[in-house]
Amino acid sequence: MITPRFSVRQDDASVYVTIHAPHVRAQTIEFDVDDDQFKFFASPYYLRLTFPGKIVEDQASTASFDAATGDIAVTLSKQTPGEEFANLDLLTSLLATRRERDASEQPGRPVIEEMTDGDGVEAALQQAYVDEDFDWEIPQTLAAAGDEPVLAGSATYGFDQQYSGYLAHVHGTANEINEVADPERMTAEERRRSRIACEDAKFDEDYYMDNYINDEDIRPLIQHQSQAQQALRQQRAHQQDSAVDQLAEQLDQTLPADNSDFTDAEKQTMLDLPRKTHIISNKQAVYLGLVDILFAYALDLRINLDEPSVESAWSIGAVSSSLSNLEQFATLRSVVVACFRRALAYPLYRNWELCERALEDVSAMCKLGRRALLKAMLGLKRLFDKHDVYYVYSKLYLDDYCVWLQTAASDKVVRSLARKLHHFELDKDEIGWNLDAYEDLALMTSESDAGESECGGEPEQHAFSDTTEPDPKPLIQVIGDPGTSAAPGSNAQNSAHVATDSESASSTPALSELLALEQADPTSQPRTQSKKKPLIEIIE
Repeated sequence: MITPRFSVRQDDASVYVTIHAPHVRAQTIEFDVDDDQFKFFASPYYLRLTFPGKIVEDQASTASFDAATGDIAVTLSKQTPGEEFANLDLLTSLLATRRERDASEQPGRPVIEEMTDGDGVEAALQQAYVDEDFDWEIPQTLAAAGDEPVLAGSATYGFDQQYSGYLAHVHGTANEINEVADPERMTAEERRRSRIACEDAKFDEDYYMDNYINDEDIRPLIQHQSQAQQALRQQRAHQQDSAVDQLAEQLDQTLPADNSDFTDAEKQTMLDLPRKTHIISNKQAVYLGLVDILFAYALDLRINLDEPSVESAWSIGAVSSSLSNLEQFATLRSVVVACFRRALAYPLYRNWELCERALEDVSAMCKLGRRALLKAMLGLKRLFDKHDVYYVYSKLYLDDYCVWLQTAASDKVVRSLARKLHHFELDKDEIGWNLDAYEDLALMTSESDAGESECGGEPEQHAFSDTTEPDPKPLIQVIGDPGTSAAPGSNAQNSAHVATDSESASSTPALSELLALEQADPTSQPRTQSKKKPLIEIIE
């Protein structure tokens, strides 16, 4: 069976479902309404939607078929008029079965759980229903390296460390994102140490200092307003008073953003996602991995002014520690430190302020809620799916994040994460590369170069204007007796004579006689001059 394209909207009294099922006959179409489920069948299409509230088929319910477009419009009445059905734009959640929906509504309770005997059963059940309030700064201890399996193919990675075997032959492909020497055998601690060593080797202090001083191209990127920040500003403009925020807190819902409407391509991508229910073993690590990937995506969007380039998939993968080194984080600070280190070692522009702006973009996405995060992940998936090699990261991370954000992610936790990111402060010393010292050195070098250029003097000024041509100078000038004077323009024998090309014939005998006199008495001095002056002067 084929799941058709569809969209859902609502008003106070009804739910409207539009199904795109071309090339079907009207007489073969079947509908079924059962409590909170709506089913549609018309060979070869089948669609089952599970709504968050109950629906009924009454006299107000209608259905129409447009054979030209292949669209079927269905109107279903709500059992309780005025009831608001949440998350109707999250199509994957509508496709879930009742059991999957119930499991996602209780994210603290796993689908499969080993129960203890006696009094521990009741305590375990009570704890299972608690929605965690994460303390993002409390580190969670990773398993010791000796406790993890090291057999080939036994290492785990990916979303919630649920995968293995996908990167067994990664070195035989043109995968320039991966930095893990042996993904199928290296433990999490070994991957972390390898990542830090690669970052230390990749960091170029000259590159960093150049971007710090010559920031003409970087400054517009820092000042750029990202789409997430613009959407957040629009959202706040529509808030009338603080009561709206309090109501959203009580309902555990975020306000709808202007960018929450999904495009047809995004809706189709959601329909193509695998149907699965996640049993999360480390929820905090999943949220922190989301921050890591979103930071790399936000940085690439800011560098390219919201227009991804052909290098975007590599750039995002290189900056993200989760993708490049299969990292799993324990604290929010460790995530941000890793993001900044890689952002100062790998991309085209490596600037501290640019990193801070990218982190603000991630905070804005989290403030917008799960839909904004889902749109970002769908955009990332589209980038990686198009690549012949990097599509594997969609299988390891992005597909699961897209499903999890629709079915199990908590708006409450996302808002908590947004607040932490908004007030997060990071010292340059925490990066470990003496950035302050390099910045001081860059400033001193720049000031020294500026001082040398100022002392170099002004360029030589010419006496002639652009429109005035100077008189041509002779190549050879014969100097007469300086003791005698001649009137200007006179042809006296002792006056200076200039030999030009036109006068070469008449000047040659006089020149020969003067040379002969000079050779005959080289020690003779002019009577009216104390210093010897040459008879011939070469004018250059």
